[in-house]
Amino acid sequence: MVNSAGFWDKHAPGYVARPMKDVASYEKAMDRVRSYLTPEQEVLELGCGSGATAMLLAKHVKHVTASDISGKMIEFGREKAWDDGIENVSFVHSSADGSALDGKTYDVVMAYNVIHLIKGPVEAINQVQRLVKPGGLLISKTPCLGDSAFYWRWLINVMRLVGYAPYVTYFKQVDLGRQIEQAGFKIVETGNYPASPMGRFIVARKA
Repeated sequence: MVNSAGFWDKHAPGYVARPMKDVASYEKAMDRVRSYLTPEQEVLELGCGSGATAMLLAKHVKHVTASDISGKMIEFGREKAWDDGIENVSFVHSSADGSALDGKTYDVVMAYNVIHLIKGPVEAINQVQRLVKPGGLLISKTPCLGDSAFYWRWLINVMRLVGYAPYVTYFKQVDLGRQIEQAGFKIVETGNYPASPMGRFIVARKA
């Protein structure tokens, strides 16, 4: 097994080249995200990957800080933003705890398909809470594999042993929601994109 940064560095070229499997569900989720965005907001995306979502949403906000644990992913994102002339997205090489983000807080923190990949997710959610301004939003989408068929968990465990899958937390949807609330958020919207536990969408406001 490799560490998380090493795993994503190794798989970054394939990840970037791979076409999205469920474009319709992604677009539905992005429609919901855009309904919460305003032109004056400072936004942070944790686990941005190659930055595609950060760049898609950048036109709707003041600025997006896109962070990822993988330096290779950050390189792809910076190159794409430069090529496309997108000037209000900056890329930061950081783990999902925001340790390289200089203690700044944000109007919106986005975390798509990343919370379940963090070791110690309760501590990570608490750290995310500290990155959100009072009254600000956490917008997340998380595969809740604890509610999925058992064979998915078996398959992932086997793939991890041979280095083809990263660390995964097997959340249940109800437990994920509870942990977000216990961190100091009030959930204002939930959904599933796709319509299964694999796409649990949560918008939560910091008290």
